[in-house]
Amino acid sequence: MLYAAILHLLAGVATGAIFKVRTLLILLVLVLLEAPFLMLTHGSIALLWTVANLIGVQTGYMSGLIARGALEHAGYPRAIRPRRLP
Repeated sequence: MLYAAILHLLAGVATGAIFKVRTLLILLVLVLLEAPFLMLTHGSIALLWTVANLIGVQTGYMSGLIARGALEHAGYPRAIRPRRLP
């Protein structure tokens, strides 16, 4: 379960560094959809881990935003901005 929390944190960092808040909301919905499956496999402790995963995604998102802002401030905007499709 700890590995899942770490992966959710890393997914949040990647999302914050590249995408907008809509993608964060999609990730949060996906984490909430994971909760019933966790409940089936791990029982009542799954609620605690679901909350930890939600906090991990949001913390990672904020960390990604801060990292993106620092890179933009340092002068690397081309390396971190996503390409827009025509």
